Amino acid sequence: MSSVKLRKEKNCLNCGHHVEETYCPHCGQENIELKEDAWHMITHAIADYFHFEHKFFGTIKPLLFKPGKLTVEYVAGKRASFLHPIKLYIFISIVFFITIFSGNKKKEKAAEPTAEITEKLKNDTITSKSLKEAKQILDYIPLSKSKKDSILKEVEKDIKENGTATVNIGSSRKSKKRYNKLMSDEKSVEEYEKNQRALPKEERDNFIVNYFTKKGIEFNKYPDPSAKIGEDMIKYIPKMMFLLLPLFALILKLVYIRKHRYYYEHLIYSFHTHSAIFLSFILVKGLSWLTGFVVDLSGWISFAGLIYLVWYIYRSLRTFYGSSRWVTVLKFFFLNFCYSILLTICFLIIIAISFIGG
Repeated sequence: MSSVKLRKEKNCLNCGHHVEETYCPHCGQENIELKEDAWHMITHAIADYFHFEHKFFGTIKPLLFKPGKLTVEYVAGKRASFLHPIKLYIFISIVFFITIFSGNKKKEKAAEPTAEITEKLKNDTITSKSLKEAKQILDYIPLSKSKKDSILKEVEKDIKENGTATVNIGSSRKSKKRYNKLMSDEKSVEEYEKNQRALPKEERDNFIVNYFTKKGIEFNKYPDPSAKIGEDMIKYIPKMMFLLLPLFALILKLVYIRKHRYYYEHLIYSFHTHSAIFLSFILVKGLSWLTGFVVDLSGWISFAGLIYLVWYIYRSLRTFYGSSRWVTVLKFFFLNFCYSILLTICFLIIIAISFIGG
């Protein structure tokens, strides 16, 4: 940087190579004085920050508003002004997964019910003298919003007519419990093995069934086994994406084989497109949160986001690959079908990994 004093010596302190000007031609380290004052250190850090910021926003603008254009320019060799596709993807994906998963955790996490409400939850009915109390009880019951609204209407009606309300919710609560246990009724692995040994050899479970049944018994020790599997899956989803992106690039290579593009070009397109998709989700979630303080527009914002993504993918395919309108539409639907299959396979892989790893 011009604000930092350069060393008079021409040897690189990092690798020892000769430095003719500012940067080492071998490792790229800047040949600056180590004993810089505080002001130089601060100005150097600020300059580096704004250099990154300029690059970042210079990349985000064409990424979001000119679908496919960023990939075209990057492949053509205009790279100094833009962030590297993998660095861009990693940065946006980290923000994306933090945003999405932290939001889910907040929804799942609820305050502990009071002793009074806990006592009322033991029964399969809501008995209440006020609508506010009924709402408090329903907050701790796993029901859909529409079901809760329906129950509250009944409560409100009964309170107006009788001064108190009693609503049966037993069937809704019991239905959830059926899914809490996985694969086996045995309480321990030892009990399962004992039951297996008691069977004739030809009737015993094979290796695969045996393994997954034992895993199911271990998961049953958790209060909610399905939630535990979900938590384990979350850890593997970011890693799954690094498997999915190269596979998607391979599909693009096969679908657009007549374009005679190198595989790495399809890979760059894959990273850019997924970065744009993730960034769109972040913006949709952010806008939904902001407008929620005034009026709930989350449904409309999500719908607009979906329309934007469909347009974005179509436009980016047409810009980068240069096919005609109808060819692009046909390939868009075919790629969507292939991607759905690929996504399903990858999810099955991480379910298996999370189950084995659990």
